[in-house]
Amino acid sequence: MRLLLFALVTLCIGSCTNNQQFDKTAWSEKGDLGIYPNREKMLKDLMNNHPLKGLTYKQLIDLLGEPEKYKDEEPNTATYNIMTDYGGDIDPVYVKNLEVKFSIDSIVKNVSINEIKH
Repeated sequence: MRLLLFALVTLCIGSCTNNQQFDKTAWSEKGDLGIYPNREKMLKDLMNNHPLKGLTYKQLIDLLGEPEKYKDEEPNTATYNIMTDYGGDIDPVYVKNLEVKFSIDSIVKNVSINEIKH
């Protein structure tokens, strides 16, 4: 019985540490190689508790900071890097981005997660 209780508590603590409440300062923190160490942990809270759809471009920037890319690949699209895995190489093997699309009036009309595996 004790072993089962210990296993359940350990599982709960382990799963709780993978998610973190959104915090703008921690979101913007850059680690080695320009990787953002906190974004993956905050993504669920950001998507569930901080609706981005309907925000103006300025409101989005006030919340998330400047995007890594804006209008590079697709017009009226801002991209925030969530996670990049380089494996053992200099080229990324996996990239996860938050893509925010704007209307002509600079209002967020769509938010999606884009994952690329190389």
